[in-house]
Amino acid sequence: MLTKSFMREKETRRTVRFMEDGPEHEHVVGGLYVRKEALIGLGNPDQLAVVIGTPAEFEAPAPVEAVVA
Repeated sequence: MLTKSFMREKETRRTVRFMEDGPEHEHVVGGLYVRKEALIGLGNPDQLAVVIGTPAEFEAPAPVEAVVA
């Protein structure tokens, strides 16, 4: 899994563009557009963290059943 941080860069009419932190040659995503209505639900932050991974990495592990002898 990768965790990347993004800083608010500019606003458009309905979205806010966030740019990935760090040197450009190390960017994995680059720019990220997020709808303003979604940002309001997050408190309208100036910085975001995004976790990138495969679906399997986000699935909850299967519950372990206790065996009583």
